[in-house]
Amino acid sequence: MWVKSCNYVLSIEIRPANLTDIDDVIRLNRLTLPENYPPQFFYDVFMQYPKAFIVARSASMLVGYVMTRIEKTLTVIKWINRAHIISVAVHPAYRRQGIARKMMIEACKASYEFYKASEVYLEVRVTNEPAINLYKGLGFEIKEINRGYYSDGEDAYVMHSPLPLKVSD
Repeated sequence: MWVKSCNYVLSIEIRPANLTDIDDVIRLNRLTLPENYPPQFFYDVFMQYPKAFIVARSASMLVGYVMTRIEKTLTVIKWINRAHIISVAVHPAYRRQGIARKMMIEACKASYEFYKASEVYLEVRVTNEPAINLYKGLGFEIKEINRGYYSDGEDAYVMHSPLPLKVSD
């Protein structure tokens, strides 16, 4: 993937995370999001679901990540695997260039192909219009509102999509 930044083009590599990426993921999480998890949580999710933990790198700098875990859920008739997008972040200097979209597509593809997830869901702040629009563009629908979900009291939309996604790279 190529993106334009400051009048020159940068190559962005989007791929499953390596263990060596996780410290950079934690730093990016702290820089960009008010929701922070203990460092061990990132390592635990990575160790359990490495194919669905996606990163974006420009040269030696981590510029984005999507952290996903797979959850078993009982439906009316059977158990299914659901992908839960836990956290999505893109460095502020690299936003609005399609990086989050590409990472989301890769995370959902890996969740479907490697972990047999039949659907994906996530929570998003009700005020985060850019993210909501991104997720709608990928086929997600708002299914419910989780009141007071975030630590500051803000509500979250719970958005779902069947897998595989019906979009192209």
